Amino acid sequence: MKKIALFLLVVLCAISCKNSTFTIAGSVDLKDLNGKTVFIKERINREWKTIDSTIVENQKFAFKGIADSAKIAYVVYEFPAKKKVRQAFVLEGGNITVSVDTTNFMTIKGTAQNDLLQSYQNDKKAFNLKAETYYKTHKDSVKTPEQKAAFDKEMDKLNQEEVSIDKKFATDHVNTLVGTHVFMNSFYGYSLAEKEAVIALMNAETKKVKRIEEIMADMEVEKKVAVGQMYTDIKLPSIAGDSLALSSLVGKTDFVMIDFWASWCGPCMQFLPDLQAFYAKNKGTKLQIFGVSLDDSKEAWTGAVNAHKIEWKLVSDLKGWKCAGSRAYAVNSIPATVLIDKTGKIVGKNLSISEMEKFLNGKTDKK
Repeated sequence: MKKIALFLLVVLCAISCKNSTFTIAGSVDLKDLNGKTVFIKERINREWKTIDSTIVENQKFAFKGIADSAKIAYVVYEFPAKKKVRQAFVLEGGNITVSVDTTNFMTIKGTAQNDLLQSYQNDKKAFNLKAETYYKTHKDSVKTPEQKAAFDKEMDKLNQEEVSIDKKFATDHVNTLVGTHVFMNSFYGYSLAEKEAVIALMNAETKKVKRIEEIMADMEVEKKVAVGQMYTDIKLPSIAGDSLALSSLVGKTDFVMIDFWASWCGPCMQFLPDLQAFYAKNKGTKLQIFGVSLDDSKEAWTGAVNAHKIEWKLVSDLKGWKCAGSRAYAVNSIPATVLIDKTGKIVGKNLSISEMEKFLNGKTDKK
C-alpha cells in the first residue's frame, strides 16, 4: 500500500508540474532587435521586478519555467534606445507565443486567458490608431478659440470612447484575472459612479486584491473632494524651501487651480505650454495655480521648473505617488487638475482649457 501511495504521489506531482510549466516562443519582425535583451517582469507596488531575461537571436527569443499560479506579467524590452516597450500577458502554464511587429506591437496568445487579453489589446490598438490620427491631423490646424474648443470637445469624446472600451471589458470579465487587470489599469479614467458600478459586481475574493482595496479607499476620499464639495487643504514644502498651504491662496483670486504633475510625465509636459498660455492670460485677480509635483527627485523637479520657466506657486514633498497632496485628492493619474472658486468650492476636475475659460469668464453654470 505504501508503494501504491508513493506511486500516486509521484504521478500527481508529475501532472501538477506539467500543468504549471510554461514556454514562451517569441518572434520579432525587426532585425534591429537582434542582440537586444527581452525581460519578463512583474509590477509590484509600482516597482518593476525582473522574473527572467533572454537575448534575441535570429529574430527569435524563448523562455521556459514553472508558473505556480497564473499572474499578470510583462514582456519588456528597450527599442529604440531608452524607449521602454511593455506588454502585459498572463504568465501561466501552457505554450505561449509572442509576435512583435515593426511598430513594437505585441500579439501574445496560446492560452485561454492570453487569447482573451489579446482581444482587448487589439481593440485598444484600433482605438489608439484612430485617436493618434485625429490628433496629428487636427492639432496644427487649431488657430482660433472656437477651433480650440471644437478640438477639445472631440478629444473629450475620444477619451470617453476609450473609457467605454476599458469599462466594458472590465465589466464583462469581472472577477477574472484579466478583467481585474484591465480595471486596475484603467479605473482612473472612470467617473466615480462608473467605478462603483464595476466594484459592485466584484466578489469578496476580488475585493481582497490589495490594489482593489486601495482603489476602494481612494473612492471614499474622492467622494469628499468631488465637484460641489469644499476643497481639502494641502500644505507642502514650496520650491523656495518654505511651506505653502493651499488655504493661503483660496479666496485671494476668483479661482485657484491645483495642477498635479511631474517632470517625468510626458502628457504633463505636453499640456504645459497650453497651461502657461492660460495662466499668462488670466493671472492676477482671476487665477492662481497651485502646482503639486509628484517628483521624487528635487533636481528633476527644479530642473523642469527652470527649463520651462514655470511661474506659478509650486510645492512638492518629493514622495512621488505617495505625495500627501495627491493622496488628499485621490489622484492616480497625471496630469490632473482641480478648479476651486473663491468660496472654496470645487467647481471642476480635469477640465479642458476651454472649459476653464468659461468658468473664469462667468459663462458656465456653477453647481
